[in-house]
Order: sequence, then structure tokens, then C-alpha cells
Amino acid sequence: MTRTTLWLAVAAMPLISAASAQAQDDGFGTLLLDVRARHETVEQTGKLDASATTVRTRLGWRSPDWHGVTLLGELENVFAAGSDDGFNSGLNGQTQYASISDGSFTELNRLQAGFSPTEGVSVTVGRQYLGFDDGRFVASAGHRQDKNSHDALAVSYERGAFDLDYVYHARINRGPGEDFDWDSDSHLFHLGYDVSEASTLAGFLYLIDITEPGREERSNMTWGGRYTGARNWQDWSVEYALMYAHQSDYGSATTDFDLDYIASEIEFGHNGLALNVGYDRIEGDGSTSFSNPLGSNHGFLGWADAFSGGGRQGTVDGLEDLHAMLSFSRDINTGPFNRLSGGVRRHEFDADRTGADLGGEWDVFVTARFEHGVSLSWQFADYDGPDVAPAPADRTKGWVVLSYAH
Repeated sequence: MTRTTLWLAVAAMPLISAASAQAQDDGFGTLLLDVRARHETVEQTGKLDASATTVRTRLGWRSPDWHGVTLLGELENVFAAGSDDGFNSGLNGQTQYASISDGSFTELNRLQAGFSPTEGVSVTVGRQYLGFDDGRFVASAGHRQDKNSHDALAVSYERGAFDLDYVYHARINRGPGEDFDWDSDSHLFHLGYDVSEASTLAGFLYLIDITEPGREERSNMTWGGRYTGARNWQDWSVEYALMYAHQSDYGSATTDFDLDYIASEIEFGHNGLALNVGYDRIEGDGSTSFSNPLGSNHGFLGWADAFSGGGRQGTVDGLEDLHAMLSFSRDINTGPFNRLSGGVRRHEFDADRTGADLGGEWDVFVTARFEHGVSLSWQFADYDGPDVAPAPADRTKGWVVLSYAH
């Protein structure tokens, strides 16, 4: 795709949005369109520098509700604009370059049927998005151009302050394309309770059995709870979250392990400014790290993903992550601009089991949002470690992202 073609596509997005709204008004259903053009660069010790310009397009349709039944289908396409031999996509064999896992492909991203027989009860079957709590253990991760989806049967029940979810999970579609998908035979249970208007308590039990050959060691039983809350005083706000999880071997797992995970954060906000401080502690036993094969790897332990990927988080010696972020967000409403936001975050990493220094990371972002669902952002991550195992290789990553969603 040339630059001219890309900008013409962006200029046409408001027309597509209007057409979708008219289709919905006519009872046809809802057209779904999500386009993201991204230029990514990676510098990593031991690898050749990599860069990739890719365009991801998702096009789908959601039917109108018919006696509680809805249908949804969506295709996803990703292609590299220009040459695809200057980065390791995982599909092109260019392993001498740093990894940018955005290979060219076209696939069925979602195909699901939903049924709501009564108020408070819903059933969804097929290829769909899933997500519980903050997505650490169950999510449809979307940082890479190929957004994860799940082949599953999901049943939800809501009554008053309670909500209960059960999912039978058969496959996670990871990407890029279908080459990295994993079969599973898993059962996911999640219970939520609104303690008050400002606080929520959740409990979960995830019996995750990854049956994909060579990936069985990611099978696990994870149980725990998460408490979140918020308070406001005049122009000040406070939000907080505390989670505990315990993980042990389950199903097809090839090793024995018992590991704990604690995640905590508190955020103070005032007139668009926010300070977020958190501490995460992830156990490791010297040979096994915490697994999250159905969750979101990106971002929790730094945007450089030095300590997350492939369905795992931390190192074999575990990880302690003390992090702080200062951010801002402002409504602009001038011309096509709607909102401007940005921030900087610092991570300090140590091994949980040995106490070894594992380095630190800076993350920075700026995002401008425009009318009609268009946004433009710049993101940067720089991980600097001690260059001693089990610390990962030093790496610097940058992204420029132009996106549209309707």
C-alpha cells in the first residue's frame, strides 16, 4: 500500500462510518471496520536491527437481534507495506533480525452466534473475544496486528450484584496467521461481585490444559481473586487494584510447580494528570516461570516485552517489578482534534528468588485522537539489563500507529 492509498483510505473512513450507521438504522445490522497502520522498529542485542511497516484490516458484520439471537463474522488481513525481509515475522525465516511478529496473512478472526434466552443469561459459541479482569490470564490480546481470538463456548449469568461466567475453551488463535495457534481442553470459571458502587471483588479458577504438541508445559491451574475500587474527593480521584493468584501444574503439564503472583497498583488523578504506582511479584522456582497462555503478555511488565511472551511472564527465578507512571489527558475539541494524552513510566526489575538486579525500563507514549474514530500515536520502550542471565537481552522498541475503529 502506498502512502497515497493509505491516506485516501483514512479520508474515506467517515463515509464508511456513516454508511454503517445507516445500515444499522435500516435493520441490516452493523458493519465492523478496524484499520491500523503501524511502523515498528526494534534494536536488540545479538540481533540485526529490524523495522516493519504493516497494515491490519478487520472487516465484519454483526446482525440485528432476532428473538435473542445474534450472529457476528469478521475477517482479518495483515500485510507488510514494502519488503518483509528486514524483520523476523516468525513466518519469513529471517531469524537473524529482531522479532516483529506481524507476518502477512488473511484469516477468519471471529465467527460466533449469541443467544440470550432471558434477561441476565447469555450464551456465545464460536470464534470470539474473551476477557476477564485486567486480562493477565484470559484476554483477546491486541498489541500485535493479529488480535487473539478464542474458539469457545461461553455462558454468562448476571443477577443483582453478582455475575458468573463459565467458558469451555478449545483453541486460542494467536498469530501471526494460523501457524502459532494452540489447541486446548480448558475450563474457565469467573465470579464477580459489586461490593459497592465504587468497588468490585472477583474470584477465578482457570483449569487450562494446552494440548498443542510441544506446548503442554504451559498447562496450569490458576486460582485467586482481585479487588478493585475508586474514590473521588472534589477534583481528586483515587483508583486501586490488588490481585493474588496461585498457579500449579495441571492437565498436560510436563513439570511440577507451585507459584504465586501478586499484582498491586494505586493511581492518583487531578484535573487530567495522573500518578500510578505499582508493585508486582511473580514467583519462579529456578526452572519454571508463571504461565499465561490464554492471557495478554504485552505491557504488564514493560512495553519492550523483555519479560513476557510465548504464554509466559517473568523469568525462571521469578520477577519483582516496581513501577511508576506519570500521565496526562486533555480534551481539546479544536478542529478535528478531540483529545491529547501522553505519559512516561519507569520499571525497576529484580529476580524474586535470588534478588539479582535485572535492570530497568523506560516507556513513553503520546496519542492524539481525532473525529470519526481516528487516532495517531507514538510509543517508545527502552529496556536496559545487566547483561547476565537470567536477564534478557537489552532492547529498544518504537511504534508510530495510525488507526481507525468503528
